[in-house]
Amino acid sequence: MRTKLGILPLAIIIALAGCDDETTGTTDPQTPPTDSSSGTVSENCDDMTNLYFCDDFDSQDLSTNWQVLAESGGDPDGVFDVPEGRSYLRYTAGSSGGELLLAQNSVLDNLPSDGNYFVEARIRPRQNSTTANKQLFLMGRWQSEGNWYAGGLNVQNSTSSTKVEVATSIEGSITRPVQSSKPIELGTAGGEDDGTWYTTRFEMIDDNLSVYLDGEPLGTTQDSLFVDPGNFGVFTNNRSFEIDYIKVGDPSIKPVQLTLDYASSAWTSAVAGEDPLVINVTALQSDGVTEDTFSVESSDENVVTVDVQGSIVTLSPIDQGTAVVTFYSGSNPSLVKTLDVSVDPRFIMPTADYGDISSAVTPTVNSTEQFIDTTLSISFDNEIAAGSSGQVRVYRSSDDTLVDTLKMSEETDSMGYRDQANKRTVYYRPLDFTGNTLSIKLHSDVLDYGETYYVVIGDGVVNGAELNGNAFVGLGQNSNWSFTTKAAMPSGNNFSVGHSSGADFATLQGVFNHIMQYNDSNDPITIDIEDGTYNELLFLRDHNNVTIRGASREGTVLQYDNFETFNSGTGKSEPVGGTPSGGRAVFLAENVDLLTLENLTLKNTHQRDNQYSNQAETLYFNSEGRFIAKDADFISEQDTLLLKGYNWFYNTLIAGNVDFIWGYNTATVFENSEIRTLGDSKAGVGVTTSGGYVLQARTNTLDSPGFVFIGCQFTNGEGPVGNTVETGSTYFARSGGNANYFDNVVLVNSQVDDHIADIGWAVEGINGQPAPNPSQPTATSGWREYNTMDMSGTPADTSQRQGVYILSEEEAEPYSTRENVFAGYNDGQGWTPTVN
Repeated sequence: MRTKLGILPLAIIIALAGCDDETTGTTDPQTPPTDSSSGTVSENCDDMTNLYFCDDFDSQDLSTNWQVLAESGGDPDGVFDVPEGRSYLRYTAGSSGGELLLAQNSVLDNLPSDGNYFVEARIRPRQNSTTANKQLFLMGRWQSEGNWYAGGLNVQNSTSSTKVEVATSIEGSITRPVQSSKPIELGTAGGEDDGTWYTTRFEMIDDNLSVYLDGEPLGTTQDSLFVDPGNFGVFTNNRSFEIDYIKVGDPSIKPVQLTLDYASSAWTSAVAGEDPLVINVTALQSDGVTEDTFSVESSDENVVTVDVQGSIVTLSPIDQGTAVVTFYSGSNPSLVKTLDVSVDPRFIMPTADYGDISSAVTPTVNSTEQFIDTTLSISFDNEIAAGSSGQVRVYRSSDDTLVDTLKMSEETDSMGYRDQANKRTVYYRPLDFTGNTLSIKLHSDVLDYGETYYVVIGDGVVNGAELNGNAFVGLGQNSNWSFTTKAAMPSGNNFSVGHSSGADFATLQGVFNHIMQYNDSNDPITIDIEDGTYNELLFLRDHNNVTIRGASREGTVLQYDNFETFNSGTGKSEPVGGTPSGGRAVFLAENVDLLTLENLTLKNTHQRDNQYSNQAETLYFNSEGRFIAKDADFISEQDTLLLKGYNWFYNTLIAGNVDFIWGYNTATVFENSEIRTLGDSKAGVGVTTSGGYVLQARTNTLDSPGFVFIGCQFTNGEGPVGNTVETGSTYFARSGGNANYFDNVVLVNSQVDDHIADIGWAVEGINGQPAPNPSQPTATSGWREYNTMDMSGTPADTSQRQGVYILSEEEAEPYSTRENVFAGYNDGQGWTPTVN
């Protein structure tokens, strides 16, 4: 382990900086040192000058320079190691985070007495299973436990939610006055060579605290509480990561910048011979003004070529394969950005003749009056499997214009009508191979009314298939699989969804696209859905007064397998472009009021397991308006409902596990409803599991009603793989442990089964849970109960309850009816939803 110490006068530092190609950018770009066993670009302290401290972790012994505060089973809970054959430090997070590393006292004599220095590290964040906040900070001016400044990364599972931040901690209370949104990607849990390295710098100059990412300044705040140089180190709450180096130096020497306007670390939509990817590069020297040189290399120019014109880099896909494109800073050759490129093969129109295929395809050959949101399918003679490459394409017959392309590789869909400003962009599965049938779901709103289209399937899409007795090698234009859409769009405010010829649309999203484009935003809309299972993600935005009615509660099923690892984050709409941020819910409803679901089932079919991050909502009501559910089922495992605003659930089933009701709401009423805790699939098959927690309330204000249960039944049942719930293993709620929202939950006249623990609520210390906010409940805030009963209607024994306020009859009155709970709506005008 190398350590470079020693303080030089500022004038000498500046003079040396003028001839150091790390800071001037006057030399040609160079390939940086590489860890031979992993391909990781690695910093070497021997190559760094003018620093107060540097550690590049090429030794297993941390104690020379560091006080290690984290240990397995400790607080913080985690393990540091230097992997065999690697030259970086790895941290594997456990159940809790905190201050992980502090410099040894012997190092601190080298810090300047004025407390002006930067702490910089090259960091690769990684997935881990804990669900606490995911800050990963470099601390400076550390005074004592819980008292420090810091800067670094807020790394959530969704790149749409990640930020670069400055933080101040006073007596353990952390505020983040600088929060700059930047996409930050995660390596896989337990991985070694995947993931993205980020150069993060936290800088302190007098009372100015600043943060940089890859040399780009992202914000400054002022704070004068801590002036002593103190100590420096690493904090996380609670993220696994690797660090290539940590260095400390003079903040008057700024970092070199290399940033790209293409946020992702991969380009997976490339097709040989088709559209290139154009990237704008910002490269600046350490003065933050002077343009720097940079170079770009492709690891295989037979796959993708590179053309650099000034700051514009054009990547052209040449042939099928994979390659890595690497961007090198001219001034700091260890400042590197990499882009993994996967190129699909060039599309060649198939010419094989299979005879008459009319009976094998839907829509049938030359059919008319087809839905503009139709699903395509083709059935083969035998059971089929997915191929490894190729495309399905749809062309407009009148001029052979290509209108949609569906690839075997990762596909995204921007949900909404064609010219909508903000869409829900998600990863989705356009091709389904089940039995002998290939089903094809087109991208959102690509077909027009009164047009004829033909379908082609490239060779390689389907493996092992036969069609009309012939080996399937693709379906070309000569097969004449064409269809014509309905001549005119429906009108009015009432629409139908189904598979019968009399329906207006084949999908609920088809109706949403129509009303968002053509109906006034306040037009009362009624949508009737025929019985059937509709596998689709859903998105509705900026339209009020929409009622969606199924033909039957059990027979009308809207579902999809969507979850955190597949579509990360809670979800939001954005202009098209960048990494998908549509989130993990089946249905995202955004900026709407009086949305009603009745007589149907909304289901997220994802099953929890140990491979993925499993949060998987059925509904994210991302609105401060009103939502109504009547005679409806909402079924998932983890995080079934995410709610904001005002919500009323009447005669509903809410089923799930792991905080399966949560949200930043104002007032939510569950009335005459069943709240069912399911056995957890993550434990395996056919076992008894812990029931976990029903709620995690994050109510907006202390005096808002929050989540109110009136006459409900808290039950338990089998999960998707047959697991059951252990007696006494479930808690009504746990806290998010955040001072910015409140744990407001009220149970009134509700029945509970024996899966609920005797203490009822997961108070501080239960399974490591934090204290609720407020820590002491009252009649108007926090966790509360009134007249809780067992399943036979006998008053429950609440003598062992903890963390809960037992309401009197008078105190329960404001929560005893929906009218009372919603009395504060619209500045006190109130809202009383009705059953009919």
